[in-house]
Amino acid sequence: MFLPISAQKIYTLKECRELAMHNNIRIRDARLGVSQALETEKNAFSKYLPTVTASALGFQSNDYLMKKDFSLSAADQSKLGSVVSQLGLNPAALASLPSSYSFNMLKHGTMAQLMAMEPIYAGGQITNGNKLAKLQTEVKKLQIRQSEDEVVSSTETYYNQLLTLFGKLRTINMADNQLKRIHNDAENAYKAGISTKKDMLTVELKQNELVGNRLKVENGIKLCKMALAQYIGKNGDEIMIDTTLTDEILEPSVYLVDHVSALNNKVEAQLLDKNVEANKLQTKLKKGVLLPTLSVGAVGVYQNMMGSGQANVIGLATLSVPISGLWSDNHVVKHQKIAEQIACQDREDNRQLLIIQMQSSYNDFDNSYKQILVARKSIEQSAENLRLNEDYYKAGTATMSDLLDAQTSNQQSLDKYTETVCNYLDCKTAYFIATGRNVE
Repeated sequence: MFLPISAQKIYTLKECRELAMHNNIRIRDARLGVSQALETEKNAFSKYLPTVTASALGFQSNDYLMKKDFSLSAADQSKLGSVVSQLGLNPAALASLPSSYSFNMLKHGTMAQLMAMEPIYAGGQITNGNKLAKLQTEVKKLQIRQSEDEVVSSTETYYNQLLTLFGKLRTINMADNQLKRIHNDAENAYKAGISTKKDMLTVELKQNELVGNRLKVENGIKLCKMALAQYIGKNGDEIMIDTTLTDEILEPSVYLVDHVSALNNKVEAQLLDKNVEANKLQTKLKKGVLLPTLSVGAVGVYQNMMGSGQANVIGLATLSVPISGLWSDNHVVKHQKIAEQIACQDREDNRQLLIIQMQSSYNDFDNSYKQILVARKSIEQSAENLRLNEDYYKAGTATMSDLLDAQTSNQQSLDKYTETVCNYLDCKTAYFIATGRNVE
């Protein structure tokens, strides 16, 4: 009984990109960064809400906290007698009262309070703090797009490296068949007495060299597969890619766009704008420290110190004016204004550099296309040269060395074509990313 063998999954470039977007650690970290920024944004919003605090106190002492002894002198008793007489009472009643007293107070007690304070004005620090937190979230989202561009580019680089190696393997297989044919011709010529055994040995040496090259390419394919699998989240899996070399090679002018207009689509340009905006908000925050702050609120107090509880509600209003900050924090504001100016200058300079980068990327793209045209012509020329040298060798007008040189030249031209096509694809992706477009 034979068990069915499942066909190995063949990944296209598009599938590799999608897997990398989902599994790559760079993208996952960037998404977690957005979650962090959202929590910071929620925390900043909470500053609009009242600040509520509660506290409670209870105590028990081994003795009274307040103790006082009082005694009446003879003069004090005489004065007290006069007061009693004026009230129409009998002064003789004072004789039965003690002349000294002890006053004891606060041996145990409880106290609790609940306070709520609402900021009315804080120099714009709360409002600008919320704007800054929201801006940081927007920056993190832009950084996700930036990471996605890097992952797309790296995925295609790994993929095309593997595609190049498979192209070299195909060329080696083709060269192997060519050498087998040449060896067969040399062997027939030797048996016919037309050539010496040296020609056969020369071909066999070339075949041995080809075996070594095949081993290098196969090892390179294994290593490149591992690197691509790890990058797209298939670490440990034996992956296989679509090794078909595209023949859709269009002129770069088809994809050319206006670089100045494309600048607004660039993530890097948008991040430069966000940096300027963030510095402006920082300036407002620093200025807010120099302004008065006003808060209103209420506190509810309950206390039981004298054996009977009592509750009170007290309205509060606080006004804070940072007087010393007028000559200390003022320098902090000036420092931040300079930082804001630097951010504006850097934005303009880097925007120009981004335009230069776009042009450089297009130049590389255009050059890669022209290299393909040269490589195609080289293939035609080397194939014709190989055919002629085979005919010349059979006619006895060319040496085996000439024939093998022609075969090597043909193999190199085929390898060069694969390399130029893969480089064209890399440059195309790089140009799309440089101009802020989604990669096709």
